[in-house]
Amino acid sequence: MVRSVVETISGALLAISATIPVSYDAAGYSDTDNVFTSVGEVETYGNHGVTAAITEFTPVDTAVVAKVKGSKNYGTMALTLGSVPGNAGQVLLKTASESNAHYSVKITYPDGEIHYLDVLVSKFEYQDGTVNNVQKIAVDLALCRAPVVVAAP
Repeated sequence: MVRSVVETISGALLAISATIPVSYDAAGYSDTDNVFTSVGEVETYGNHGVTAAITEFTPVDTAVVAKVKGSKNYGTMALTLGSVPGNAGQVLLKTASESNAHYSVKITYPDGEIHYLDVLVSKFEYQDGTVNNVQKIAVDLALCRAPVVVAAP
């Protein structure tokens, strides 16, 4: 079912797997061999999607700029987590940040829609602050492919 109204992401869940799918589609990601570990205490999810480079060319005779779409970049999703060193998902994110391997991420939204992502974990950075701040972790997920979106049931 496709949602027809806006909704909050309150209750959204993030999970990570060291297993890459058999195929980069809904069937491949939902295969029972993929074990996803929940990541706790997500404060901010950040953005994910595509941005295309725009290439420009200006011929001398017309002096009109021609624009064409170039390469696609699926971006980097910047997460903010409350630091919980005993959370298995956060431990897996830390391990992934030291690895060159691809990981699978699953975001489950409150209405049941799921986004599967093929990522490299490019940052795991502790964020300290002042006396009244919570210890946090900044995590960057570099998306390597287009997100696979599975509509809510």
